[in-house]
Amino acid sequence: ETTTQEAAIGEPTSEVPEDIELLTEEAPAETPTISAEFTAETPEEPTSQPTEEPSADETPLPTEEPTPEPTVESDDPAVYLGEPDWVDEMDKAQNWPVGIDDYTAASFENGAMKFVALSELPGWRIASTSELGNAYIEASIKMGNACSETDSYGIIFRVPKNSDYNRGYLFGVTCDGRYNLRMWDGFSGESGKSVTLKYFTPSSAILKGKNQTNRLGVMTVGDRILLYINGVQVDEIVDDTYDLGYFGVFINQDRTKNLTVFVEEVRYWLAAEPK
Repeated sequence: ETTTQEAAIGEPTSEVPEDIELLTEEAPAETPTISAEFTAETPEEPTSQPTEEPSADETPLPTEEPTPEPTVESDDPAVYLGEPDWVDEMDKAQNWPVGIDDYTAASFENGAMKFVALSELPGWRIASTSELGNAYIEASIKMGNACSETDSYGIIFRVPKNSDYNRGYLFGVTCDGRYNLRMWDGFSGESGKSVTLKYFTPSSAILKGKNQTNRLGVMTVGDRILLYINGVQVDEIVDDTYDLGYFGVFINQDRTKNLTVFVEEVRYWLAAEPK
């Protein structure tokens, strides 16, 4: 029994406990020191990073970028004049005389006024609106499926009251891409008098040929007559023969029998001014 206890308690019990106690005391003393260093450094780094990240997120320039402020200013009266004072989308014949006369035939179909020339002389239809003085008048007109050279159509305007619609100015474009301006007085002489204020002039603003739609515009300011084609000012003429009146559309077949056009929309702005 004595030998067994000595073997169990003997040498190992005198040396080993001292070493174990030393290790267990020194190890925990160093461990908190290291963990304290990491815990001190670790929170400082994340606090600086999140404050910088939101600043990057806070640059919502892409959200504010939809600033379409760099809007290009337009010289097209239909754009800068705003909403028109009168619009006819040509769905029905509420503002235009229809039927057949010696010069033209007019009817409404497929959302447009079908306008056919029956004579080599120009013929027109006048809108049933009030007289206009200073205004901008615009008509979108499509050429039919056949035309040639000086076959033309356009706007008649400043037709004086009580003139049987037989006076006024005619601004037109031709099938081959030219525009002109005439003044008409049906009471001058035996067969009337036509004075050309602007001879046939080519313009790249005109969509020429068959099945093409052109938006013609006339701005009248006092004695100034400004001519527009598809929103582009192509000319300005000064004439004070007629100062106000009614307006309408005209057609003039010069080469193509039964020349046909389609008036798709007509509108005007009152008291218009050029830009």
